[in-house]
Amino acid sequence: MIILASTSKYRKKLMADAGFEATCVSPAYEERPVAGLHPLELIAYHAKHKALSVSVKYPEAIVIGSDQGLVDGDVLLGKPGSVENACAQLEGLRGHVAILATSLVVVRGAEVLEYQNRAKLHFREDLSEAAIRAYVRADMPLDCAGSFKIESRGSRLFSAIECDDPTAIQGLPMMKLTAMLVQLEPSLDISF
Repeated sequence: MIILASTSKYRKKLMADAGFEATCVSPAYEERPVAGLHPLELIAYHAKHKALSVSVKYPEAIVIGSDQGLVDGDVLLGKPGSVENACAQLEGLRGHVAILATSLVVVRGAEVLEYQNRAKLHFREDLSEAAIRAYVRADMPLDCAGSFKIESRGSRLFSAIECDDPTAIQGLPMMKLTAMLVQLEPSLDISF
């Protein structure tokens, strides 16, 4: 049994699109700041604790936990929640190179596998305030870390993206996840 410790519609869709049947379970974990952790470490910490909070209830299952955040310098930008916050985030990112970190933790019993994908996102310098507002109204990325949807019009916000696994930007690094699942369950059928 594979459990996705998430209620994210984006992660659920990525799993289904890749052909994995997973049950979604809301983690019994509340994300909070942790003193002394860099934002990249905090993202990994949250992913791990989401997975572990579900794993204790389903010790025989393979549990997948994930967390994502956009790090601009030493500042962690999460989900904006409102149009104004989304516009402000994107205006602040104009011309910056930020790191979209997607942490992945796969747990079964005492086995814990961890990984973090760090995509370098080069935000365009020529984004006007009007263009940003039009983008936010069109895509409404209010529930997306960093205020964009790469799979939609959000791709136009960038001049370049450096990333080993483009699905990580959408919420789950599926190439690495597949390898981790096979490592924990060698008999897992990944045939097409």
